[in-house]
Amino acid sequence: MSELYIAIEQFEHQVDCFCPDADHMNILHFQKGDLIEVTPDRKYTFLGWYALVVINGQQVFYMAIEDIERYFMGECLSSQLDIDLKINYLQYKIDQDLEAGDRDSFAENSRKLAKPAA
Repeated sequence: MSELYIAIEQFEHQVDCFCPDADHMNILHFQKGDLIEVTPDRKYTFLGWYALVVINGQQVFYMAIEDIERYFMGECLSSQLDIDLKINYLQYKIDQDLEAGDRDSFAENSRKLAKPAA
């Protein structure tokens, strides 16, 4: 089963080359909102484990699992579940702020909720 992630920040990724001469370089530019599907197709090379990745349903390449984890931990990528949980939490905090009459906290949490995550 594939894992779906969403780019929540703009970032660049250098695609690893497995060519014998390996003298060319390809850099992908991820934009906020890009969909990154990590398929279950895995490959082990002399550089480590790689997963087949599909970007926006079009671009297909192998990405190091280590890089995927680094982008996730660096908050460049997020799962849809994590985004939904964050939205749910902010809505809960806004409800609490309304009940407590806390204008400052309400304004801050409303701002965070209105800021698009993807």
